Amino acid sequence: MPGLSRAALALLALLASGLAVAEPALQPFRARYALALRGVPVGEALVQLDIDADGRYRMRARSQADAALKLLLPDRLADSAEGHVGADGVAPLHYTHERSGGSKREFTEITFDHGAGEVRVQSDEGAARLPLRPGMFDPLSLQLHAMWSLRAQRPLGTVTLVDDASPDAYAVTEQGHETVDTGLGRLDAVKLLRGQPGDRKLAAFWFAPAHGYLPVQVQQWRKGRETLRMTLLGVSPGTP
Repeated sequence: MPGLSRAALALLALLASGLAVAEPALQPFRARYALALRGVPVGEALVQLDIDADGRYRMRARSQADAALKLLLPDRLADSAEGHVGADGVAPLHYTHERSGGSKREFTEITFDHGAGEVRVQSDEGAARLPLRPGMFDPLSLQLHAMWSLRAQRPLGTVTLVDDASPDAYAVTEQGHETVDTGLGRLDAVKLLRGQPGDRKLAAFWFAPAHGYLPVQVQQWRKGRETLRMTLLGVSPGTP
């Protein structure tokens, strides 16, 4: 009996250890963001994440100008990403980007074919096939990868952003904690920087630990000038 008790205690300790290091699952959400282009408030962006029981995810983002600005900014942007998230991280499968409503129309479709080991890009500018390598993500799956990495306490390192036929590799570095003013009040957030100061393209993301590392602010710069800013207005749970 004493031997059995020690074995039971050892088993419980092992189970407790396994639970302690288990990676927490990402949770579905629906979030609204204030959207500003080149420093000018123009409307809202809606971001939705759905995840099923098998880890299959679908993430969608769409933006549209306020009613008063629709005549000046009639463009509507819609992005969608699908893939799988599990113990090994985020594996994107399919991504689309569409711009409509204005004088300029865009459509891009990207397929991450893990079986064939390639990425297929189809856009208004033509088609391309690229070798699929670790660390390749579409714009939405990259945000999901950052959320997963922060929750699992894994370094992001260098990632490759695939949004057209010419992917760009970026170093993603953690910049510490900052407080961000949002529609939910002032939130503590972990700041990540994609790229390095002085790069032609630079982006910063703020993720709130208290909300499952939900992105609460996003900023993008091009040639040193801010081109986009999204700040959280509100969030509600999604449907698993």
